[in-house]
Amino acid sequence: MNRISHFLRAKTQYNLHSPLVFRLYTEALFSRAPGRGRSFEDVVWRLEQYYGLTHSQFPVPRAPLSTPDGEMLVVDRPHRDETSWQALCADPRYQVTLDLYRCGICIANPRLSRQHFILR
Repeated sequence: MNRISHFLRAKTQYNLHSPLVFRLYTEALFSRAPGRGRSFEDVVWRLEQYYGLTHSQFPVPRAPLSTPDGEMLVVDRPHRDETSWQALCADPRYQVTLDLYRCGICIANPRLSRQHFILR
């Protein structure tokens, strides 16, 4: 998927019907914290700050995080290898996947229904 088609298909917080994804989107990922962007390192930093986790260095391209909302796997540049990203989205361990184009987030929480979100 190229960047333009991702932008045209992507949703904002006004189209999210999942309370967990809405909360992550508005309070953690796209809050107006100064000095941070939307790269892999920045998304991992924002999630660690939001959940109060200690900062640790993860090897790029994946960072596993253990949060109260479930196990999360942050993937750097998921569209670089489209087949592995599609395999992660289809993996039964992950119920919710978030595609932010520059990085992807897979959430493993059996209480959630299976959903895939493409976000701006």
